[in-house]
Formats: sequence, C-alpha cells, structure tokens
Amino acid sequence: MIPTGQRNHTGVEETRAKIISAARELFERNGTRGTTTREVAERAGVNEATLFRHFGSKRALLDAMRESLCGIEELRSVLATLPGEDLAADLKTLAYHVVDRMLAKRAMMCVSLAEDAAGTDDSPEWRGPAQILADLSAYFTAKVAAGAMRGEPQFVARYFLGTLFSYVVGRKLWDSVVPDRSTVDAIVEVFLNGVSA
Repeated sequence: MIPTGQRNHTGVEETRAKIISAARELFERNGTRGTTTREVAERAGVNEATLFRHFGSKRALLDAMRESLCGIEELRSVLATLPGEDLAADLKTLAYHVVDRMLAKRAMMCVSLAEDAAGTDDSPEWRGPAQILADLSAYFTAKVAAGAMRGEPQFVARYFLGTLFSYVVGRKLWDSVVPDRSTVDAIVEVFLNGVSA
C-alpha cells in the first residue's frame, strides 16, 4: 500500500504535468495573450482554481512550462556518456542532441521570443538555459584544461549553443524542414576550426 503522503505528492505532480501540457499546447497554438487560464484549465481537465493553486498566476505557469522543456537532466546524461576519445565525434553527438531538443520545443521558443519582442516577458531569466550554459561551460572548461581546445569556456559554450539555435530557427528560411545531419556536422567542423588547440 502506498503511504497517503506519497500518493498525494504523485497526484500533485500528475496534475501539474497535465496543466503544463495543456498550457504548452494552447500557448503554442494561440500565443500567451491569446490563451486564458480558464482555457488551460479546461484543456487539462481541472478547474481554474486548481490551476491557480498550483501556479499562482499565468506568468508562473508560463515560467514552469518553459523550465519543464529545457531538458537539463537529458543534457547531463549525454555529457556524462560522451566517450571523450574523439572531440569532433563527441561534439556531433552533443550537437545532434541539442538540435533535436530545440526542434522539439521550437514552437515554445517562438512563443518566448514573441513575448520578449513584445516587451511582456518580465520574468527572471530561465534557470534552465542558464543551467544548460553552465553545464556546457564546465564541459568546455575540462576540454580547454586538457588541451583539446582553446578559448574562454563560457563564450565557447554560448557560441556553440547560439550557432545551433540559429540553425534551428533559420531552417525554414533555407527550405530545410527536416534537420540535416550533414549541416549539423558542418556546423561542428566550423566550430572546431575556431577552437581547436
């Protein structure tokens, strides 16, 4: 038998997950200003009071949803399993993961960019992207210390992520609907030409 406290905690997490999933679907389709908390609650199968009990505000819901999409633990898992013998191969594996993750949340990235452009995103910096940058900086710090590459690790991490972000956002401009591994490979090669020791 499951202890009552554990059952309640599981129920709370399931409810939060349902609300976040409904919010993501509606925010991606209608934008944040075009979606009400009542619509999110209805989509999640809860009442609006439950939504506010879990999140407090529409802004807090948006922030929680964005954080849930960052995939920090997945990135850490990829970083931990990189063999380390071939920097180019490791960076390609890392780049494939980052591109796939960005593509999976591309619509939400666009919602966040629209919020930023409209000047309505007054929330603090996402913890997720900051943590991802910190984890990649630590990875690049180790590579610089080992003499495998050169450069200031935090800048190198920003450049690496920025280049991949540009590819994900700009794919439609180049008529590349499907992510092209050869393009990601070329991005890694250009990156390596700038940081190789």
